[in-house]
Amino acid sequence: MTNRHAEIKLVAIDLDGTMLTNEKTLPQANIDAVHQAIQAGVQVVICTGRTLPGVRDVIAQLPFEGEDEFLILQNGAVTHRLHDLSIVSQTVLTREAREVLLDFARDFDEEGAQLVAFDQENMMLMSQLPASPIVENDSKVLSTPITVFSNEEFLAYEAFNKAMVLGEPHVLDGIRERLSESLLTHYSPVRSQPIIAEFLVKGVSKASGLKALTKQLGLEAANVMAIGDEMNDLEMIKWAGLGVAMGNAVEAIKAVADAVTTHNDEAGVAHAIERYILSEKKL
Repeated sequence: MTNRHAEIKLVAIDLDGTMLTNEKTLPQANIDAVHQAIQAGVQVVICTGRTLPGVRDVIAQLPFEGEDEFLILQNGAVTHRLHDLSIVSQTVLTREAREVLLDFARDFDEEGAQLVAFDQENMMLMSQLPASPIVENDSKVLSTPITVFSNEEFLAYEAFNKAMVLGEPHVLDGIRERLSESLLTHYSPVRSQPIIAEFLVKGVSKASGLKALTKQLGLEAANVMAIGDEMNDLEMIKWAGLGVAMGNAVEAIKAVADAVTTHNDEAGVAHAIERYILSEKKL
């Protein structure tokens, strides 16, 4: 009988709600499992919506050693080579796309949901109001200070990789119904958390980042296990040869996953690596 999981050569792992606990800590069991996977010859790729400053503390705790290791950040918009953080690939928002998004976000600003945008290191706020508690907290989680941009500065700056509207869930619940045809021409929107609606360049996702990277590495979808919990993980969970949903994942992720592991507060990543990679290597 063919061993279904023996072909896995790369595991892509989300951070928030997946690798990290709800308290944003990294369980020792997950660190140990990543180390064992690497020792077994499996490539481990962090695949997250975070920017570079928001992952530095996490990757410093993980046993990455080689030069041929990668990070996929900003939900697939930027891929870095890990050892020197050089950019392998990136997408940026065009001026026309920024104009459309700025017009769209004005109504939400009046409702307390604010537009922010990111380059590789910085978080820029475009709002007539001071940063909301939600924006302040996101800045803290990402270890990225907030810089206030005027609308003119937002339109002039050409290095934004993605944008987000952050606000209370009841405000963002109606966002999909308000997406214009023009907006959808430029963006792939995704609700990555109840308080966050993200706007990526059309066609960009964690799956697109993984596809490009695996092609470069000479791998296929069948060689990939992807682990995640939220809607920004949906495409990569569906694309991977083995898509694993966290026990705490939203139901839409569990519905498309091939398997469900334990909760992120129960080291679900470690359980998945042990079950679908390490135990198979021992056979």
